[in-house]
Amino acid sequence: MPSRYRLRRVFRPLVQWVSRVFIRFHLSPNSISVLSFLVLCLASFLLFFFNLYILYGLLVFFGGLLDGVDGEVARRTGCTSATGGYLDSFLDRLADIVALLPFLSIPNPFPILGPSWIWVFLAITGCILVSYTRSRATAAGAIDTDVGLGGRSERLFLLVVTALLHPLNPAIPYVGMLLLIPLSHLTVIHRVLVYNNRLQPVVTTKN
Repeated sequence: MPSRYRLRRVFRPLVQWVSRVFIRFHLSPNSISVLSFLVLCLASFLLFFFNLYILYGLLVFFGGLLDGVDGEVARRTGCTSATGGYLDSFLDRLADIVALLPFLSIPNPFPILGPSWIWVFLAITGCILVSYTRSRATAAGAIDTDVGLGGRSERLFLLVVTALLHPLNPAIPYVGMLLLIPLSHLTVIHRVLVYNNRLQPVVTTKN
């Protein structure tokens, strides 16, 4: 499913407003990318050591919002660059890992499923592969590569919503982490199938 039908479309007006504010303060896209990463690190720290689910959810939302703001600021100010795109992509992947690490410290509410580290590992793997498949397809020449339901915006929003619902049931945030596994891995499969059809085979001839 193309990104124009996805969650980022809902928050685009907010991203544009925040971008205008940041431009007034002359914040560079790279500095916003770093700020987004640091916000997610703070969210992870607060959940890992203090079990502050509400703050975790709010900070993950803000960090995810900033991930859209850096690109918007870059486009509005004409500061797009390969270096900035590389930094943003690298920090996003690192932040995806950091955001899920606190679930290693959360007691598994479903002991029958086994230790938490297995599920956290699968969630992290899925999130990384979703982005990797897209980056490789883009490098190989595929167009319109933002497909699938498990994009970064959707994954972070799932963590946000389930963390904010923690007061209703302490198991809900853990369920949110578990839901990332099928969401991300099915998106990987979907993307591989789509990209395989869109990439043109390279035909080699012998001289």
